[in-house]
Amino acid sequence: MATIGSLPVGAVVKSLGTKYNGAVIRWVVGHQDTANGRTKLITERIITLKCFDAKEPSNPNSDRRNYGNNRYSQSNIDQWLNSAAGAGAWYSARHTYDAPPNNANVDSGYNEYDAEAGFLSNFEEAFRNAILNTTIRVVKSSVDGGGYEDITRKVYLLSKTEVNLSNENGIAEGSKWDLFSNNIRRAYPTAEAVSRSEYNNHEMLHASLPWYWWLRTPDASYSYDARFVLPDGAYSGDSAYRGYWGVRPALELDSGIWVSDTPDTDGAYIIQWWTPPSIYPRISGVSRSYADGAVKIGGVWRTIDEVHVKVGGVWRKS
Repeated sequence: MATIGSLPVGAVVKSLGTKYNGAVIRWVVGHQDTANGRTKLITERIITLKCFDAKEPSNPNSDRRNYGNNRYSQSNIDQWLNSAAGAGAWYSARHTYDAPPNNANVDSGYNEYDAEAGFLSNFEEAFRNAILNTTIRVVKSSVDGGGYEDITRKVYLLSKTEVNLSNENGIAEGSKWDLFSNNIRRAYPTAEAVSRSEYNNHEMLHASLPWYWWLRTPDASYSYDARFVLPDGAYSGDSAYRGYWGVRPALELDSGIWVSDTPDTDGAYIIQWWTPPSIYPRISGVSRSYADGAVKIGGVWRTIDEVHVKVGGVWRKS
């Protein structure tokens, strides 16, 4: 078996038990961080259309009141991406004026998602548990004091820096992913993203045509504009409450995770989640689970807390 860290940038991987809108999520290897043993993944396609953040009707800032908030750490999309809560339970206010992305708070009522389950609820347990915490840098708009903030997340949107665009306000938000070294930023929506969208521009919104997708970077000159990638790979900014721009989640896994040696018939390597073996040591003629076992060390009996086995040259905790 191969490891995910051995795959080339651009390879597609999937985990058969992790689906969104009924379709298995396909991930593309975006960067191999060999120094830290991490493999960075982003969805191969735009998997849904959602607003970055809903308008905030009680906010004294008129732009955020009418067009949403571009501070990523307080955004609806960030909270949804990192929640495993059930339907209608992922949202809670992150600041005094926060508001949910319901029908009244998104542009023209397109693609509200307050009643959805959190994004991580779609993941099988092994995948969800394997996602590494990642500290990401995000520029802050002048309204929020300028500069940047570092936040830690499981799932995140990419920045202008990471997709090989200019640094907002001269601040690097992470480093460039190898996937975007050749300025390949054009992304296509899945068929499910198109069919489930309440926004239906049939001439442009199609699985065979590139579409717009959000970045986490704000337009630092404004309180409500967030950056996004255009269909031609360039970038612009738009009001955070627009519910018809695309979402491409990113996450990071340990590079030692196994994948199939060869791709499936649809060109994707399949992630192989390791299942710990059942170990039952025999103690005084009685088989017990290892948690009930003990070993004698220096003449003293000590309880077995963990058992580690070497699998494929890698020590794994049972």
